[in-house]
Amino acid sequence: MSAHLTNAPPRAGLGSQQLGLGLALLVAASAVPVFGAGIVELAEAWVQPQYTHGPVVVLIALWIGLRALRDEPEALRRQPTGAIWPGMVLVLAGLVAGVLGTLAHVGDVAAYGIILWIGGVVLLTLGWRRGRRLWLPVALLVLMLPLPQFLYLKLTTFLQMLASDLATGMIRAGGLAVYQDGNIIDLGVYRLQVAEACAGLQFLFPVVSFAVLFAAMSPDPVWRRVALVLFAVPLAVGMNVLRIAVTAFLVDLRGIEAAEGFLHAFEGWIILLASIGMLLLFMLALRLVPMRDGPRGPLLDLDLSGTGAVLARAGRIRSAPRFVALAGAGVVAAALVLGLSNRTPEPLARNTFLRFPEQIGDWPGVRGTLDPAVAAVLKADDYLNTTYYSPEDAIPVQLFATFYSDQTRGSAIHMPDICLPANGWEVTEFGTRELDMTGAGFGRFDAIRAVVTKGTDHQLVYYWFEQRGTRMVNDFAVKLGVLADGLRRGRDDGALVRFVTPIGDRGGIPAAEERIRALMRQSLPLLPDYIPH
Repeated sequence: MSAHLTNAPPRAGLGSQQLGLGLALLVAASAVPVFGAGIVELAEAWVQPQYTHGPVVVLIALWIGLRALRDEPEALRRQPTGAIWPGMVLVLAGLVAGVLGTLAHVGDVAAYGIILWIGGVVLLTLGWRRGRRLWLPVALLVLMLPLPQFLYLKLTTFLQMLASDLATGMIRAGGLAVYQDGNIIDLGVYRLQVAEACAGLQFLFPVVSFAVLFAAMSPDPVWRRVALVLFAVPLAVGMNVLRIAVTAFLVDLRGIEAAEGFLHAFEGWIILLASIGMLLLFMLALRLVPMRDGPRGPLLDLDLSGTGAVLARAGRIRSAPRFVALAGAGVVAAALVLGLSNRTPEPLARNTFLRFPEQIGDWPGVRGTLDPAVAAVLKADDYLNTTYYSPEDAIPVQLFATFYSDQTRGSAIHMPDICLPANGWEVTEFGTRELDMTGAGFGRFDAIRAVVTKGTDHQLVYYWFEQRGTRMVNDFAVKLGVLADGLRRGRDDGALVRFVTPIGDRGGIPAAEERIRALMRQSLPLLPDYIPH
């Protein structure tokens, strides 16, 4: 890993080579505990359909890096190493991210730290002059990482709605009668749901990765390779829309089995292979554009000659002060992680929401359950879904809360507004509003306030993230809070609290506001027993 890649004969003896190899092994071994949470995050993500391209990205990056080292000028290879401080800065930044992410059990932070660390190791090993030429393969490793949860959910919902809208238009153009309700495409005999798995991420990431690979293997001018990568995004979206539309036509012809099971999965593979073929056709089409910088040789340069020699040079590792510093920094970081990881977290005691009262003061309530499909998406450890009725006019106010004992394992809370468009609701007003719940023991805090509409139904919504005694209204702030409290208190639990009531003709929004706040004042004092501070 910490190889001094040069064709020049070693200046030191065999003992120096053995010492260098030992330092390289020490660097690799110390990285495992430091980036443990990130490594686990990658292992869990790569078995999910939308991220199975991860190992392919690693191979692509290795391919590009070996070819870049093979093709570098001999004179550059024999030059002195040059400045090594940029590499050390990146290594230290990566180690800090790894330590913070692993100790706080936030895999995203540790995983991104791996990229910084690899970039630093490359610069330390090769020096600034040579190492900076490998910025592309190092940067491409970002594609192997799962998106942060809040970005993943926002992108998924956007792609769900885009795919639903475009597929509905395509189905209607094909002559089928269809009705769209959010992400539901109603074919009459079958309701086709454009779920998270059909949003298109399982096509977008692999297609973009293959586009990058083809661009790296292409001898064409830079502008054509950039155009290929940019083309991959609308191509992946369009091919996914085509997949949904084809499924609808197959359901019309062959029945609902065409939308389920093996046939549905097989369609996905066909569309992915077709997308890769379209990338190659687009490369051929670009070559038809008359330009002075025309085609240079074959469409894809598959020449691997010489890359074996690069790997062989990597085995001739010599000791150097920078490798000692690299190994030392890794050992200190690993010792810090191993020493602090055995801390005893704060005890977490709470009542289950099943014990939350169905009547609060004069407000009678009816407990509800979530649809199993919805509960599977939420992935909450516990939830409360009770509708209370105002003692004055019996108008309902729903109190909904979800509790997560661990927000770092892919079951993080997300903004409810992300799900609203997928369920056919349109957000007509959205912002923050300060609530004064001092009498309920919650003080003053900001909450998200929204007015949502679906057909003739209008509802007022208030919600916030209840995070270990702190109220938050921002996904990113929640993530930072989990990181801080994971380090400080050993806790990464949290909840979301939401109140919803219809906006009726009697009193309109002001009456709905007062109704929600009245229930808040009576219900919030009960929450700390179920959502620990």
